[in-house]
Amino acid sequence: MTAGKRNRNCGEQDRNNHGVYHSVSFLLLLMGLFLQLEMTDAFVPLGKTQTQRTTHCKTSTEIMGSSFDMDIDMGATEGERELLSIIKTTTSASCSAQESNSNTLSRRSAMLAAAKSASAAFLALSIAPSNSLAASASATPTITEIQASWKAVDGLNTMEGDEKKNFVGFDKSAYQAMINDQSRTPMFYKVMADRINDGKGATTVLDLGTGPFAIFAIKAAELGATKVYAIEANPEAAKLARETIKKKGFQDIITVLEGFSTDITLPNDDKVDLIVAEIIGSIASEEGVVATIADAHARFAKNPNSDATWIPNRVQTYASPASYTLHNLFGPPGFDWSKLEGDPIRFNCRDEALQLLADPQLVEDISFKDIPQQFGTKQSQSSYYHNRRVLDFTVDEQRTVANTEKLVQELQDNKLGKSEAVRVADATGHSFSGVAFWSRLILSDGSSDEAVTIDSRQYPGGGHQKSHWQTVLPIMKDRPVPLTGGDTISVAIDFEVPTGSGGTSDLKTPATYKLEGKVTSSVAAGPEPALM
Repeated sequence: MTAGKRNRNCGEQDRNNHGVYHSVSFLLLLMGLFLQLEMTDAFVPLGKTQTQRTTHCKTSTEIMGSSFDMDIDMGATEGERELLSIIKTTTSASCSAQESNSNTLSRRSAMLAAAKSASAAFLALSIAPSNSLAASASATPTITEIQASWKAVDGLNTMEGDEKKNFVGFDKSAYQAMINDQSRTPMFYKVMADRINDGKGATTVLDLGTGPFAIFAIKAAELGATKVYAIEANPEAAKLARETIKKKGFQDIITVLEGFSTDITLPNDDKVDLIVAEIIGSIASEEGVVATIADAHARFAKNPNSDATWIPNRVQTYASPASYTLHNLFGPPGFDWSKLEGDPIRFNCRDEALQLLADPQLVEDISFKDIPQQFGTKQSQSSYYHNRRVLDFTVDEQRTVANTEKLVQELQDNKLGKSEAVRVADATGHSFSGVAFWSRLILSDGSSDEAVTIDSRQYPGGGHQKSHWQTVLPIMKDRPVPLTGGDTISVAIDFEVPTGSGGTSDLKTPATYKLEGKVTSSVAAGPEPALM
């Protein structure tokens, strides 16, 4: 929930003896959060092979499922039944129209359509307690099994065509958002300037995944590189890159090569001094960086075992257990979170609907110069690397208290009564929804020039901040697990990452992520209530 982006004009009125309130602005806020919209910032992660990451058509209607119809008939007022019908009809129609063209639906489009109709009705749904709201202290620890699994491309748009269907897709606006990210682009430029050094350093450069604007290829030429290769898998993006380069007057220095880097040989079997590879996902490995860099190690780099060859030098993924506001507020019978079918929720890194419960831990640490040794990418070895480890977290009560205080204010700002806001916020702040993941880039580790890093969330604590990378949250239980400070969460992870040792086919196979574990809680959940 990001401040300053909500309608706060709707009054508060008592509905019944359960202390639930009507509020159009709050309904629309919740719907917007549920669909993970960021109304002024592009909901776009970093990475590169093509264009925009929109999600598959999983709207509130789908997650409501068959119980949605039941709710319309059971216990709802006539006005509420009308609103529910409008939202269901609108989102279903939007999905159908979009899927007939592309099989995907922009969450923004679905939300705006539903919100417009809902606003016109001047009605709102009721908010009822989630299971964690009824939690109480338990003398015997409660153990809850948790799990999630997904592929790197689940829930995201992919490139067109069978050959490219396992690659995340981007659109032109997403690339523009990358350029405009002041925590990202200037940092790349700085390290490139240090390495190229007006032509006194690296003179030949490769930009892996150049995109339609070819910004790093063009910057390399501006900084004094004498020869630049720019590889782009998307034909349309490659075409635009050539046009952009020509307009800048660098067509004699920059050569655009169209296709997957693993399918391309540089002219005259050339090798380069510097490789810029901005192909890092919100989970660092999810866009094929290991297989891509392993191939570049073998075929494109003059000195592949030197940090000076690579920008970034290394990339990392951090993880922390998290609570999620809407997971607490929406539940059976109205919402069925299992209908996500493994698709993780992807948050803007400033979105305070997601709050961390413990100090982050390092999950992935990928050093570009060491990839052959680290991941075993030789032809005789396995095509997949299994990153297996167990993460043990202890819930930090100071974090849960701070999270609760933030949410109380958010709820009160949206006209929820103080006692109800405290109740909802306390339950949400003391609940577990899943393990959150986000990436960190070390562009330069300081061994050959000044150390430069990019953090999608604040380092080391994982606080919220602006980034167009996302925070990835797989929901690990249908309902939130109640907990308190000192409780423990143990998660065994298995990240199956293609290494490239099997050839080009590895690059076209998405990484798979599996999580299994348990929450050991001193809090027992009360009976499961209905939302609507």
